[in-house]
Amino acid sequence: MPIGRHQVKSKSTVAYVLQCHPETNIYLPPTEILSKRTFSDLIRKHKKLYLKPDQGRKSRGIIRVERVNPSSYLLRTINEVTQQKFNHLTSLWSEVQKLTSDSRYIIQKEINSMTKDSRYFDLRCHALRVDGEWIVGGICARVGASGDIVTTSHFGGTPTTLETLFTRLEYNEDEQTQVMKKLHDCTLEAVKAVSPIYPRNWEFAVDIGLDKEKRVWIYEVNNEPLINGNFKLLPDNTLYKRIKSLRRIAK
Repeated sequence: MPIGRHQVKSKSTVAYVLQCHPETNIYLPPTEILSKRTFSDLIRKHKKLYLKPDQGRKSRGIIRVERVNPSSYLLRTINEVTQQKFNHLTSLWSEVQKLTSDSRYIIQKEINSMTKDSRYFDLRCHALRVDGEWIVGGICARVGASGDIVTTSHFGGTPTTLETLFTRLEYNEDEQTQVMKKLHDCTLEAVKAVSPIYPRNWEFAVDIGLDKEKRVWIYEVNNEPLINGNFKLLPDNTLYKRIKSLRRIAK
């Protein structure tokens, strides 16, 4: 599939690139462009799915769908506290069509990335190209508010240090070291795969999930990463200052 300049901000294009590289394909959850066929296939295979605008930012427009049993489904949008219940796949798809008709969407299997007290979290991994080499400038966790389906600070999530997250997950020292290595490896493989379609970019952020088996998963790669809503909100701004400094060098 040829990639045009208009596609480089597309989550589906980035997912396609990640799928084409064996080094990154292993990290990608099942991800497709939303259609009636892909929706029907994935909701039958997986209990929970996320639907995201193909060119969305800051978690806007996200929808979560859950299969409760073969004839019962739940749907929740980012702006609603309550979930809608549907007793038929046909009626569920009609609602999905209504909510997504204005934009192209992707559909992705949910990763069970949750704290012990059932809060969603993800890892924001910031990478920069310094003197021709990609390095990880910083990693922070983002923990969603109780009951929320996203983790970004724009919708009530709280940026948290990795040490604090690992404590909440009750990881021992060896587990922390292993996970840190996985995060670094995954981040660098992702930016090496994606950067050729963004030849002028010298920084990316990779949003990563971490499941109960400590396996890392790439949610998406952000080609215009912000740090004020993530690293600047940490209790200690060491990582924020480090990324700011690396940005000046990378430029």
